[in-house]
Amino acid sequence: LLLTFDYELFLGSKSGSVENCLIKPTNSLLSILESHQIKNAIFFVDTTYLVKLNDQPHLACKNDFLEIKNQLCLLVEKGHYVFPHIHPHWLDAVYKEDTNEWSLTNYSKYRFHHATSEEKIDLFSNSFKILNEVFDHYDSIFSEIGYRAGGWSIQPFSDFKLLFEKHNIGHEFSVIKNFKNLSEAQYFDFTYCPTKEFYAFDDDPCTENKQGNFCEYTISTMPISKYIYWLSKIWNKYLYKTGQINFGDGKSVVSNNTAITHSNKNDLDSNKNEMISIELLSEIKLNNYKRFLSNNHYMQFISHPKMISKHHLKVFDRFLKYASESFTLETDFKTFKI
Repeated sequence: LLLTFDYELFLGSKSGSVENCLIKPTNSLLSILESHQIKNAIFFVDTTYLVKLNDQPHLACKNDFLEIKNQLCLLVEKGHYVFPHIHPHWLDAVYKEDTNEWSLTNYSKYRFHHATSEEKIDLFSNSFKILNEVFDHYDSIFSEIGYRAGGWSIQPFSDFKLLFEKHNIGHEFSVIKNFKNLSEAQYFDFTYCPTKEFYAFDDDPCTENKQGNFCEYTISTMPISKYIYWLSKIWNKYLYKTGQINFGDGKSVVSNNTAITHSNKNDLDSNKNEMISIELLSEIKLNNYKRFLSNNHYMQFISHPKMISKHHLKVFDRFLKYASESFTLETDFKTFKI
């Protein structure tokens, strides 16, 4: 059971606040994980945001950075992983001093591939530099390092391979099997991946190479019937009307010609197959999640603290109670044998 989180603000016109998008929901998650004695969750931290934040002279930014630093150190202290997660369009983000938020409406560099060669090198170097600042000596904390690409856009892997080697990144967590999106901003094709949930690769995260230097850990998906899909829609409307909304207070990327679009039958908006995620888990789907865990030896969640509500946390707590009482769980990716 791999529990992974993209620790980030909203990536559209309104980033939302650090307190509501990161600190509060992550503290709530940490409390639940502790109550079930679960360690080794992976937090993929938006390091490009941290770099941008740390460069600002404003007192509010310095306070935000310190608050994030304290929480990340707490996560590591509690036995969890903190790995880099890069969204290049933070390079063009605009700070709004009056609200202490950010606007990220320039999506020209949303995909890592669209950054210049020099920017690509700097994005990784600065990411590890800021992690070393947060943890003093980041490289001494984790002997093995993982990565998740912003927008899942890990292809072409030639953009990343030399940087992975340079920064000792051996573990990759971006692939969602059978999902595909070939828009200008976001680009990935995971429709030809191996049937295995985790495997070695070298030049392409969708092509197994048993002698490869990297390991891919795929994000789990499950089929959702149309009945459950529409019942969930109704249930979510009820939750919204009763004020049971997400912690986060920002705005996501807008779908238009320059941003993220999905057109494949297995895309992220499909009602036939969806990623396994805390923010998609509800009272309606709890039994589906339990059945998936019972029928599979591997289950990876991908979740975003900013998208989680108190209802999600309540149901997730029930799921973990079932999981820990029914099975012996392995939650550390490093113990998985390729």
